[in-house]
Amino acid sequence: MKSIRNFFRQLRNGFRNLFRNGWMTAASILTMTVTLLMVGGLIMLLSNVDNITQDIEEGVQIRAHIDLAADEQDEADLRQAIEEIEYVSDITYRTREEELEDLIDRVGEEFALFSDDANPLFNVFIVSVEDTEYLDAVTEQISELPYAVDVTYGEIDTQNLLSTLEIVRVVFALIAAVLVVIAVALISNTIKLTIYARQTEIEIMRLVGAQNSYIRAPFAYEGAFIGLISSIFASVLLYGAYEGMQSATVEITGVEVIAFTPTTPFIYYVAGGLVIIGILLGVIGARRSIKRFLKF
Repeated sequence: MKSIRNFFRQLRNGFRNLFRNGWMTAASILTMTVTLLMVGGLIMLLSNVDNITQDIEEGVQIRAHIDLAADEQDEADLRQAIEEIEYVSDITYRTREEELEDLIDRVGEEFALFSDDANPLFNVFIVSVEDTEYLDAVTEQISELPYAVDVTYGEIDTQNLLSTLEIVRVVFALIAAVLVVIAVALISNTIKLTIYARQTEIEIMRLVGAQNSYIRAPFAYEGAFIGLISSIFASVLLYGAYEGMQSATVEITGVEVIAFTPTTPFIYYVAGGLVIIGILLGVIGARRSIKRFLKF
């Protein structure tokens, strides 16, 4: 029973400590919020990189144009030969008429002039491979087959895009690491001021036999409160930013070009992680102050 009373007393004292040095507490919360925003943004970026990579890879397919001189049997033989190539996962056949219809839809009605016998396009095999690393090898093998002409694949520079995403991840991680150090230092300084203000009270508590853990507890709770409040702010801001980003992407492009990780329950996992990280950073900052300045 006594331990329960002590727990709530220390918890109450830790909460009151937040208001003893208002400006320093506010600065700590602000810095911690920015830190957790960066950490949360990095988590969300890492989660979505797989989706972006998958979208890119699915969008890169080999287009094997079929020679106009090929008849149905020649096309069937070509298809079978392509199917036998290693790493080919799927083949779709499109007629030159279907290709022209797509071109008209994408570019404009002026290309309708090329209908019927004026159609300059080819029948096409659209080939998917198991992994983008096999694109060059499969393309080269298809190019050597009879009746396969102008064999190409999408001009999306996958490697450059993924390299850019990797740079963004590293930059986010470095900034987050710097902000973590700043946040811990600010929390330490905030709690240091509280310790100085209560120096006499702490000395009296030690003289009457209070255990070190009893004296430490309110300061640890103060740091935990700072981390908890910051994580709530950061989670709300991340939720708004994530929802806004998805809406903006659709509004700008008119289509959902990137399959974002669904907001729920993803945001709940991120928020839970930020709460844990925020509380841990707060407690670490508090213990750092206590260890350095109280010499317990």
